[in-house]
Amino acid sequence: MTPGTYLQKRRIAADLSIMDVAAMVHTNPRLGGIDKVAWIDRIEKDIAALSPDVIATLADAFRFSRTILLQLITIRSFGPDAVDPEPRICIICGCSQNDACVDPAADTGCAWSDRCADLCTACIGKDLPHAA
Repeated sequence: MTPGTYLQKRRIAADLSIMDVAAMVHTNPRLGGIDKVAWIDRIEKDIAALSPDVIATLADAFRFSRTILLQLITIRSFGPDAVDPEPRICIICGCSQNDACVDPAADTGCAWSDRCADLCTACIGKDLPHAA
């Protein structure tokens, strides 16, 4: 999973649109709403850079694991052997052992499903993403 895809999945899991996040974040230099939407879209498509300031700005808008994000950035830059072990991330919501979502069936943090290695228990029954 790429860093941008991870952030997109965590944003969607937080039930936020790109426009919602654009309204929540502050940029320097100041960007207008349309430019912020385009900037967030470029981040999620792994086109725009993820500096520490950008990561902090996004972390103020929605929940994700900075550790997982930094591992994904490292893997993207240096290959899968650069991080041991590779992070385990839900293919639907993007949660991990560092940022578990709430399993509505158990009303607790989710766990890993025994049906699929990369699926959390909160996402069982949800549609799997289509391969791009």
